[in-house]
Amino acid sequence: MTGGHADLTAGIRAGLISADDFISYVSDGPEGMRQAVRFSVKYGADVIKFCASGGVLSLADEVDTPQMTLAEMTALVDESHRLRKKVAVHCHGDQAAKEAIHAGVDSIEHGAFLQDDTLESMRATGTYLVATLFASEWAASGQMKVPPEVNSKAQAAKASHSKMFRHAVELGVKIGYGTDAAVFPHGMNASDFAIMVKLGMSPAAALKSATSINAELLGLASQIGTLEEGKLADIIAIPGDALQDIEATKRVSFVMKNGVVVRMA
Repeated sequence: MTGGHADLTAGIRAGLISADDFISYVSDGPEGMRQAVRFSVKYGADVIKFCASGGVLSLADEVDTPQMTLAEMTALVDESHRLRKKVAVHCHGDQAAKEAIHAGVDSIEHGAFLQDDTLESMRATGTYLVATLFASEWAASGQMKVPPEVNSKAQAAKASHSKMFRHAVELGVKIGYGTDAAVFPHGMNASDFAIMVKLGMSPAAALKSATSINAELLGLASQIGTLEEGKLADIIAIPGDALQDIEATKRVSFVMKNGVVVRMA
């Protein structure tokens, strides 16, 4: 929305930065959302992602503030699904998540402040949670140079994130794997595995979240996600047994992409 988490000029003095400096998908109203989806698909989007609540790193909003109406979200999801695209939603706040679930989104990214009744709704509807736990830890770690108001939001999100994730695991919510990499440096993308296990997932479930579960979430289970004849040979290897030492996922020694070896350490 105008002034929302994805509005890159929000919180900046008028005239300092032109909206023309960015590829802008800022839209308002149900028809504006449909147009934004069509524009994205026109230029090759495979998944549509929108921001239903405020964010940690944006200057102009509170992290859990709802940012789109139910009518806007419903139009966006309807248009995306009509065009056979999955819908992911950036959402920290509980009220925004409730409405996004009602609108029919496929996954909720982050979800720091989700309450148990919202998690129950996700389990009932099959809505996936992609928690990006390490991104919250990194944002709150002091390793990023951010304004004090952003740091306050980061600390609040981290404090709630772990509790939410434990409850999601206990309640049986479908959990995919995502990282929000670029919030932290690329190359640390396996860091969520250990946190997920610490917060109650089994190592096997954590590994499946990044493979077969994510393939299912993206509608690509017939092509990727498991080692089966006829699927793309996208394979990594690590030293040791990740079921015994989940940290081994950080030490990738072999990568095959579509049957071609691209790394052999």
